Amino acid sequence: MNTPLIPVHDAVSRIIDAMPVMTGERVDLYQANGRILAEDMHALLTNPPADQSAMDGFAVSHHDLAETPVALRLIGESAAGHPWPHALASGTAIRISTGANLPDGADTIIIQENTQLATDPDNADPDNADQMSVVILDNGKPGRFIRRKGQDFYKGDVLVSAGTKLDGRMIGLLAAGGHHTLITRKKPVIVIGSTGSELIEPGQQPVDAAHPAQIMSSNTVMIANMVTDMGGHAITLPPIADQNDALETALSGITDADLLILTGGASVGRHDLVSARMKNRDTLNFWRIAMRPGKPMIFGQMDIASGLIPFLGLPGNPVSSGVCTLIFVRAAIDAMLGLSTGIMTRKAVLAATIPENDEREEYMRGMISHDAMIGQDIFTPLSSQDSGKLMDFAHANALMIRPAHAAVMNTGDLVDVIILK
Repeated sequence: MNTPLIPVHDAVSRIIDAMPVMTGERVDLYQANGRILAEDMHALLTNPPADQSAMDGFAVSHHDLAETPVALRLIGESAAGHPWPHALASGTAIRISTGANLPDGADTIIIQENTQLATDPDNADPDNADQMSVVILDNGKPGRFIRRKGQDFYKGDVLVSAGTKLDGRMIGLLAAGGHHTLITRKKPVIVIGSTGSELIEPGQQPVDAAHPAQIMSSNTVMIANMVTDMGGHAITLPPIADQNDALETALSGITDADLLILTGGASVGRHDLVSARMKNRDTLNFWRIAMRPGKPMIFGQMDIASGLIPFLGLPGNPVSSGVCTLIFVRAAIDAMLGLSTGIMTRKAVLAATIPENDEREEYMRGMISHDAMIGQDIFTPLSSQDSGKLMDFAHANALMIRPAHAAVMNTGDLVDVIILK
């Protein structure tokens, strides 16, 4: 049967609709990097908690600086974490350090460079702060070098919104807001395997080195690392031979997974066991997409020992597998993490002429660079778009989306690109 090809956007929508959203779990701040926040996080305190100095210097009342230079009696010190407990009287000053609370009665900070210390002539002990005076050389400005209470945030303010992917800066903000744990989405468990009797694990030697017929199983390790970058927890299977019993044995060992991904076996050949199983035993949502590379992709639910599990069957060609991971696996993981999904693109100027396209949307590998003279990005497609050339895919830094049924594209046309790195 010639199954109709479905558009990429339709396939993405079906995947998103079928994915359950992960529940939340509490994690320590030190384990929160890269996690997705499951709820809005509000400040538990105000920062700064009081008016504080932004510089080392002296806290004074601007009323005392009508004429400068002026000598003010130095009566104490406000240090970070150890505030001066009394109000500032007229004609006095206190030494203040960066981050220290401003005492009542003070409204101006004079930085240390604009002052001179002098001993009170009526006293003889220069080591006694109460017997010292400070000469203010600059009349300053009220409020200058003062961080106001709540200048950063107030108690109850939303610090970080649900759905945010946390990084060190966000986590530091949450720590400043009084939090030591967070509720984040659980990482979806993604089981990944590759089918093919020709596959061996990286590091293994071919059975017959003189007549090599085996290749390294690169898809599994590639997808596992991409899944990790996308926020999933990857579990990998060893290569699965093109035999029904080998496939069933591999599936029987899966006990805890939110999504199963298998590469290979998704087309129509005699040894394509995955597509045959999905059509005969499992719940098939769609098979075959109007895209290049990646046409023979499968999505549905696979019936395994632990029950029905969402399943993505990707093509065996490494570039096809990688592109499908970027588009469809990312959509699945984003949906499970409660994120808004969608392919992020930008405009670039095409640096080649490309003939008209057929009914399949194409993801062309290439290089993007910025032309400072015209202020635009330039996309140059690679000379070969062979879906078996992993070298080209690995070193490309962008994919150009060539629409289905697109007319001839010429040098200078604006195109949509996905940035890879």
